Amino acid sequence: MRLVFALLFLTVLSISESRRLGRCDLVRTFKRQGLDGFEGFSVGNYVCMAYWESKYKTHKVRSADVGKDYGIFQINSYKWCDDGTRGGKNLCRVPCADLLKDDMIASIDCAKLIVKTEGLKSWDTWDKYCNGRKMSRWERGCEKR
Repeated sequence: MRLVFALLFLTVLSISESRRLGRCDLVRTFKRQGLDGFEGFSVGNYVCMAYWESKYKTHKVRSADVGKDYGIFQINSYKWCDDGTRGGKNLCRVPCADLLKDDMIASIDCAKLIVKTEGLKSWDTWDKYCNGRKMSRWERGCEKR
């Protein structure tokens, strides 16, 4: 029971510290964290996917078929992070609350593992809205800042 309260507290704390980021902020952060060219995908792919998953909100949590989806990339708790979901695998070895932080380091590291093991097609939104489309538009105008 204490674990549930601790996780709830961490989630509320993370939510109170999070915000919606701008597209160019994401481009710069994703590039700094090595997403540009990661597994052969330009940074625009990751920015596009983050838009369709969370509208760039680091604090977004939504119910899923099993578990919940967390953060900028809406990473699922059943397979990838730990929020106490029964039978959860926590393949990223991270508490789901860490995926709600504005620095996005845990989210980016976990997304890299997902892309490395399953590809960007793991995200239905990427496949539906980003795959095969021109990704340069997601980076346009961010070079000058």
